[in-house]
Amino acid sequence: MAVVVAALWGMYTFVWKDILVPSWAPASLLIEVTAQPARPRPSDPMQQPQGSIPLHLQITVTNPTQRPLYLLPNVWWASSIKRQAAATDTSFETSANAALSQPSVAHAERGQELVSSEVLATGRLFPDDQIQPGEKLSRELSIAMPSTASVVAFQLILPSLTRNPRPTGGWSSGLFGSRRMSWAYSEKADTVYPLLCQQTTESAGEARCEPVETKSIAAMIRNFDQRALIFFKSRMIAN
Repeated sequence: MAVVVAALWGMYTFVWKDILVPSWAPASLLIEVTAQPARPRPSDPMQQPQGSIPLHLQITVTNPTQRPLYLLPNVWWASSIKRQAAATDTSFETSANAALSQPSVAHAERGQELVSSEVLATGRLFPDDQIQPGEKLSRELSIAMPSTASVVAFQLILPSLTRNPRPTGGWSSGLFGSRRMSWAYSEKADTVYPLLCQQTTESAGEARCEPVETKSIAAMIRNFDQRALIFFKSRMIAN
C-alpha cells in the first residue's frame, strides 16, 4: 500500500500538478508601464524641440506561468489627447448614455471632452520571440510630449501563444503558413494596423505585404492556439 500511495503521489506531483495543469492554462503576462515626465536641463545636448516635454517610459513584461510563451510581433503607439469644451448641441445625458452603451471602456464629462489629436510615436517594443517562465523583459522609451497636450495615451498590443508559431516543419506549417505578421501605420486613418507578408529571401527583393483586419488576425491566432491571448495595455499619462 505504501508503495502504491507513493507512486500515485509522485504521479500527481510530477505529471498532473507540474506538467498537465500548467499546459492547460491560457497564456498570461504581467505588463507594467511607468512614466516620468521630466523637463530637460538647459545644458542638456539632447533637449526636446521647443514646445514639448521629454516623457520617459519603462515597460516591463513578466511571464508568471510555468512554461515558455511565444511572442508575435508587437506594436505600441502614443497619442496626444487634448481637453476641450464639449459641444453645446449635445447634452450631458446624451454623452453619458453613449459612453455607457459602448462595449469598450469610455466615459463622459459634463462640459468637457477628451479629443485625440494625433499619433506622436509608434514602433516595436521587444525583438524577443519567446519569454521563459519567470523571465522579465524590460524596455525604456523616450518621446516628446507636446506641452499643449492634456494627456498622452500609451497603448500596446502584444500577442502571446502557448504553442510555437514556427514549428520545425518550417514557415509553411506555421501559424500564418508561408506568411509572417507585421505592422504598419496609416497617416490618413492615423492608426496602426496588422499586415501579413510573404516569406522571402534577401535576394528575392522586398516582401509583398497585405493589410489584414485585426479581428481576422485574432481569429487565426485563436484557431491555431485556443489558449493564446492578445494582450492590450493602455496607460493615460497626464501632463
